[in-house]
Amino acid sequence: MKRIFFVLFTIVIVTSCSNDDSSTYHYELLPVADAIVPEKFEFGKIYNIEVKYIQPDDCYIYSEVLYEYDHNDRNIAVISTVLDDKVCSPAEIENQMSFKVHALQSDTYKFKFWQGDDDEGNPIYLIKEVPVEVINN
Repeated sequence: MKRIFFVLFTIVIVTSCSNDDSSTYHYELLPVADAIVPEKFEFGKIYNIEVKYIQPDDCYIYSEVLYEYDHNDRNIAVISTVLDDKVCSPAEIENQMSFKVHALQSDTYKFKFWQGDDDEGNPIYLIKEVPVEVINN
């Protein structure tokens, strides 16, 4: 998870060094509310993973998915661009995004969807495991 925050920090630094001062924004991770994964993967096939997340208000705009490898684990978080110079409507907005996974390992995939941090600053994850079936023809 430290790498996730390093990547996010790097993105913030790079964008803050931009010469375009027409709007101000920063990036934040949004907690994952739920994720839909297949019951199993077939080795070599491509699968769609659905992720549901909550935007705190309309100043949060989906930017990209953070997908980090850690052996058989996949750490996943939603990155949002937050507009700093806009008046925001304070309504929670449930949203959904998806990404593709190419099943190229024979071991079980362990997806760890970031749901925020606990009171002590430790990450909380929604964990979903997907076994891989290798079919020999």
